[in-house]
Amino acid sequence: MERFVQAAPHPRGPPPPGGGGGGGGGELFHDRRYKWTGGFAPATTDAALYAKVLLYSAESTSYLSSQSEKEISKGPRMNGPKGRLTDICSLRADGSGQPQSVLMLDQLTHVPEAGDVLKVAGRHLSIAKVDRQRMRSCLTGWPLIGLGSIGVFVNEPVDDLKTSASHPNRLWVTWAPKNNLPWHFKTDDLPTFTRLNEDWNAHPNDVSLRLEKSGAELIAWMKPNPYQHHQYEKVPEIAVSFVNCSRYRVTFLNDEGWYLGQCRFSGLAPKWGEFYEISGDTRDDMNSTPWVKMNALGERHFHFYLKDETLEIKAQDWALNSQS
Repeated sequence: MERFVQAAPHPRGPPPPGGGGGGGGGELFHDRRYKWTGGFAPATTDAALYAKVLLYSAESTSYLSSQSEKEISKGPRMNGPKGRLTDICSLRADGSGQPQSVLMLDQLTHVPEAGDVLKVAGRHLSIAKVDRQRMRSCLTGWPLIGLGSIGVFVNEPVDDLKTSASHPNRLWVTWAPKNNLPWHFKTDDLPTFTRLNEDWNAHPNDVSLRLEKSGAELIAWMKPNPYQHHQYEKVPEIAVSFVNCSRYRVTFLNDEGWYLGQCRFSGLAPKWGEFYEISGDTRDDMNSTPWVKMNALGERHFHFYLKDETLEIKAQDWALNSQS
């Protein structure tokens, strides 16, 4: 069953580099993106390492591409959790002379925990500590691919892996988890995701979703995102129409719940906050939210991750219209 958590307020728009979002909600957002929170304390790290962590978080959006999004759920089966190695930081040895290193991973399909064993370039590295998961780019505030990024702490020297971490074709890392994996790691029958909103999106903070039924058509009215798509700066509202809609539902799954693995597609869908058509077995019974039935027979599955809810629709087709 999917479970839901209350969304944390987001700032009104993308924050400036190095700045917070303002207000109480913005402060929580700032904490999530900028501070070294949990895992290994700042007091035990070099200033240079702390700066590298912030730089890594800021630069992570430079790797966002349609190809890397597809990589998340590539192949007929997800044989194990994975993430992309993007940076390695070596710390001073501890008081007993034991080496200390931090590996930065992004595009996660699962979130590693202390005790899991990383498999990277033929080496097996036991995770000693895990930094707090980052869900958004600190530069733009936009969602990161997959389940975001994370830093893992190992008590081994890893200087031999630094070349791989800096290579344009980043090294993919897998790990053996100590806990059970979600359903999509255990089946060959995986759905596929086609992103439909290439040059538009819903507003990241104030969607103002309202649904209108007109015969067999469902119309989802919402505010557009003018920050990423400037052509919508003077467009107050857009309408996403679904023709021959047989049923729909609005679940209360938000971004916090999605990144915590509470959605049936967490770690499988390429990215939170997008509009997809999902083909194959959509595992509708894994969410208990009842469907609202309409008098039509469309069965294509459309899935829109919005700020505080998720819209699921079964329909024949869709179209986008805007009000200027």
